[in-house]
This record gives sequence, C-alpha cells and structure tokens, in this order.
Amino acid sequence: MKRLVGVLANQLGTLTSTISGYADLLVEDRSPQEQREIAMNVLEASTRIDDLIADLQHYSRSLEPVARPVPASHVARGAVHLLDSEQRDRVRHRIEPPATQTIEVDPRLLRQALLNLLQNALDATDASDDILLRAVVRDEAAEEAPLAFEVWNSGEISLDDPAKLFRPFYSTRPHHLGLGLPIANQIAARHGGSVQLSANSADEGGTCFTLQL
Repeated sequence: MKRLVGVLANQLGTLTSTISGYADLLVEDRSPQEQREIAMNVLEASTRIDDLIADLQHYSRSLEPVARPVPASHVARGAVHLLDSEQRDRVRHRIEPPATQTIEVDPRLLRQALLNLLQNALDATDASDDILLRAVVRDEAAEEAPLAFEVWNSGEISLDDPAKLFRPFYSTRPHHLGLGLPIANQIAARHGGSVQLSANSADEGGTCFTLQL
C-alpha cells in the first residue's frame, strides 16, 4: 500500500501540476493556435489520469475467466484491433500453424493480456520499429505448452533482475503505473499459464515476452 500511495502521489501530482500550469497559460492573452495547442496538452494529461484510474480498477478487479472455444487467430487479431490505427500499422502477426484450431479461453481477458504485451512493446521501441505477435499452437503430445503467444520487439531491457518487470507498480517509464505486465501475467495464471521474458538480446532476435497456456 505504501508503494501504491507513493507511485500515485508521484504520477498524479505531476499530471495535476501539468494541468494547472497549462490552465494558467490559457488565461493569458494568446493566439488561437497557441490556445489550441495548450488545450490539447491539458486533454492529454487528463486522459492519462483516466488511464491510470482504469489500470488500477482493472488490476483490483476479480479476474474469473469464462472460457469458451475460440480460434487462436481470433484472439490474436482481436488484440491487434484494439490498438489505434498508427499502432496497428506497426504490428505484424502470424499464427503457426494457420489457425483453424480452437482454444478454450476467455477471449476478452486473453485479448486484454495480449494488448498489454503489445502496448508494452510499442512503448519500449521507436515509432519506426515493427512488433511481431506470433501465436504457436502445438500438438497435444508436445512437451512444451500447447499454446504460446510471443510478442517480439527489437529492443533490449537492461535489468539486473527481470522478475522486477512483473511486480506491480514497477516501471522504467515515466507516467506508467507498471501494471501492464502484472495484469497480463495475472490473466495468464487464471488460465493455468504464465507470462515470461523469454528472450532479451540482439543475438536472440530482440526482446520477447511469451504468454503460454
């Protein structure tokens, strides 16, 4: 609780100060163009507050999956569709084998988990870099998990302890609560799976978070 209060005080304090500062500028005699730019900055800061509240509500909510048969391809494409148009253009996705196969999952929750992983990868890379979402459906006799969703980006995470990434309220980026990965892992766990940092170097092809069920 102490860490949560500290993170919220820092994040919300910064955002409310930003809004107050821009509101003061709006009172001054400025050109319509300047007023528009300032108003957009106020809107962006207030939207970020809404996002922080939504993340907290999602994390605190009871996640009880309602599983049903659904094609793996539908889950992957559904997660990509939830991104905005610019982000969607940066994501490539493929299913192996080409998916006619169905999986027993809660598609709404699993889409949210994949969305969090995609958003994490997009935020961690330049706008010119592509993200790969790869879904692998394996034979039931395989020793590995029967289903794995991999989210690849070209970056590399500098961390002495990768486990920190899955701790609530840990983030290396400003204005982030650090709940995206914990929520994704929580959803995977409710399906009997997990999220792992499965690659993290240029030699391995970049950074990959794998959600396996």
